[in-house]
Amino acid sequence: MKQRRDEILNRTIVDRMKRLRHEHGHSQEYVMENTKLDIPHFESGRYTPSINSIAIFCRFYGLTLAEFFAPLDYPPKE
Repeated sequence: MKQRRDEILNRTIVDRMKRLRHEHGHSQEYVMENTKLDIPHFESGRYTPSINSIAIFCRFYGLTLAEFFAPLDYPPKE
């Protein structure tokens, strides 16, 4: 059975991760070395970050999940 994915949500989450990484001046390699997350594959869209991966990423940047997701306005209200 093929896994369902929301490509817009995935890109929104990955863009948020990338923005935070850039704001801190960190390379993909630096974040990968310090979190053991496959940042290059997330940013390329090859893998979708799990909630556990997002939590590890947030812990690295001192954020709560609420702080991570707060600026994401998705899905749009109808």
